[in-house]
Amino acid sequence: MKRIHQLSKTLQALIAWDAFKLRLFFEGILVGFVVGLIIGSFVWVLHQASVIRQFIYQSYITPALFAGNWLPFIGWIVFALLLSLIIYRLCIHETMAMGGGIPQVKGELLGIFHMKWLSVLYVKFIGVVLGILGGLSIGREAPSVQIGAAAAKGISRLFGRFPLEEKYLITSGSSAGLAAAFSAPLAGTVFALEEMNQSFSSAVLLPSMAAAVTATMVTRYIFGESALFIFPTMPDSTIALIIPIILVGAICGPFGVLYNYGLTHVGLFYKKISLHGVWPRLFFALVIGAFVCLWLPEITEGGDDLVNSIVANRPGLLFLILLFIGKYIFTILSTGSGIPGGFLVPMFALGGLLGAIQSSIFISVGILDPIFSNNIVTAAMAAFVTASMRSPITSVLLILELTGDFSHLTTLVLASAIAYVTSALVGGKPIYGELLSKALSKHPKTTKKARTLIEVPVGPGSYLENKQIKEIAWPTCSTVVEIKNGEHTLIPTADVRLSTGMILYVLTLPSNSPQLLKMGQS
Repeated sequence: MKRIHQLSKTLQALIAWDAFKLRLFFEGILVGFVVGLIIGSFVWVLHQASVIRQFIYQSYITPALFAGNWLPFIGWIVFALLLSLIIYRLCIHETMAMGGGIPQVKGELLGIFHMKWLSVLYVKFIGVVLGILGGLSIGREAPSVQIGAAAAKGISRLFGRFPLEEKYLITSGSSAGLAAAFSAPLAGTVFALEEMNQSFSSAVLLPSMAAAVTATMVTRYIFGESALFIFPTMPDSTIALIIPIILVGAICGPFGVLYNYGLTHVGLFYKKISLHGVWPRLFFALVIGAFVCLWLPEITEGGDDLVNSIVANRPGLLFLILLFIGKYIFTILSTGSGIPGGFLVPMFALGGLLGAIQSSIFISVGILDPIFSNNIVTAAMAAFVTASMRSPITSVLLILELTGDFSHLTTLVLASAIAYVTSALVGGKPIYGELLSKALSKHPKTTKKARTLIEVPVGPGSYLENKQIKEIAWPTCSTVVEIKNGEHTLIPTADVRLSTGMILYVLTLPSNSPQLLKMGQS
């Protein structure tokens, strides 16, 4: 009876479309304000954890080792054991908080996963902070997305909203989380549309945009967030950059796929060394992190300081290769341990390192002027992220906003487009989709039998385009309950012919959601 009432409220909202969108806009502002406060605090605490770890190493552990005293380092190993136990207890308390968090949010939007918003929020917050304190190579972006989505779900539940509106608010929360973490409102908005919801409808755009802008304003004016990557002024792109940029895209594509392969197959390594549980893997990763903090501290944490360092200091080719290999391996081991933490910032760092390596080689063979070195680094960052995520618009906008330089849009787009194509040619798939598929295969019980309502956009060249509803092989237990064509509403009769730009609202089983979305994709 409750579900029938919720469906009735959903249909009423779809009929009163303009009023519904206006309400979503103001709710997006509320979500952005709350998420901005939470993520601003989250980023500040992460910074303090990093400062504390660096202080302990620089003031106690490293000087003691030089003096032949191993006791402080052994004490840190014992501390790593304690950290792994605490993180493990948090993870088994709330398994939905393990890993990066974006696949879990995507599953929530599809109606497959169902987050307990409060426990996800605090477990994610504490787990990532402890991981950074332990020196692991994890980022803040995916946790910020999940924290934002969890906070938005909590706000939705407080107001007693129905499922479709809750999904819109969760999408806006993910937008606000990314925007607040990176101080990048435009990228946060596009991320919610391109990656999370895979729909550019106004019902998604309005609250996501409002949330992203509000969250960014809160973090900037209360916490003083600035650009994540600090690049000196780069020269304008010229015709001489075309060949190097094409090569950057072509090389970054396969490397992005290699990165995805490592992320999705690291479990095989842990099994091979007989680390089968979450706690042994966490302890192993933290012990490796203790040695990394001693020998190669540059590859710890997310990697924004690493990118800024290579841009400012331009290290030699061999050291760049060492950093790239070390960052790749340590990131894979860190994220594969099950630690609540993301890998997008490490992905940017790997892209930057790969760009610096290519720049050094291009300069040595005479096909690149040294003044364009940083242009290649930024292009490689966008290309590498595109190859991994398969979200080129989000990748380009993130680089533009993170570097604060919008004058190199053309080269970033070219490098990203080439990387998108080359990654597809070698069989690459979107990393978050792959991780979601793995999560579903491991946790089939997280799906539920009750039907959910999802939004399916009709894209150009898709299976749905130019077909009548009666001609479509709909998945089992799927019913089209509403069709939006711009601002107009159509009754979903059997003879209605679908066209590009239409948005279908389909009542279906959660397990059918990925198939329905794929039917509408170009």
